[in-house]
Amino acid sequence: MVNYIDQIRAQGFEIEYLNIGGGLGIDYHHTGAVLPTPMDLINTVRELVISRNLHLIIEPGRSLIANTCCLVNRVTGVKTNGTKNFVVIDGSMAELIRPSLYGAYQHIELISPSMPDAEVSTFDVVGPVCESADFLGKDRELPTPGKGAGLVVHDAGAYCMSMASTYNLKMRPPEYWVEEDGSVEKIRHGETFDDYMRFFDGL
Repeated sequence: MVNYIDQIRAQGFEIEYLNIGGGLGIDYHHTGAVLPTPMDLINTVRELVISRNLHLIIEPGRSLIANTCCLVNRVTGVKTNGTKNFVVIDGSMAELIRPSLYGAYQHIELISPSMPDAEVSTFDVVGPVCESADFLGKDRELPTPGKGAGLVVHDAGAYCMSMASTYNLKMRPPEYWVEEDGSVEKIRHGETFDDYMRFFDGL
């Protein structure tokens, strides 16, 4: 990119900024991987950028906020079709579309204690939307949960609410802020059917 800038400047054009975009990820699989930080990226190209008197722009948003949020769900049922096991939750692709849209991995675990003798099995975690693509995770090893158990989908801070929809009239959920001391404050109301219908008022 810097060589390209040199060629453009040689033709008389002024270029002050170099935007190298994003691409910094997080440890979606929760394996303890140590990943580069925004400053690591900056330091990698710092001398080259200074040598051309450029202002560097990076877009590290996902790496900063992806792991700050999670999607909390309740289990509404457990079923099998004879060859596959399914955990059905009240969350869906409408709230978090990344897995069904482009196969993104989201770490999933139960947050309510399982029965002591709960069998660990392989499940697809699916939602209630009438689409074969309505899944949050496939082939996940989980203790068999009971109805009403809590289940969390991690790392929903990027591309979750910003890509959420009201598909199949699934209203977008509320959002909460959790302080370091554990206190919880609602920062966004959950949508209601009345919210949806107001777009048709007066027609």
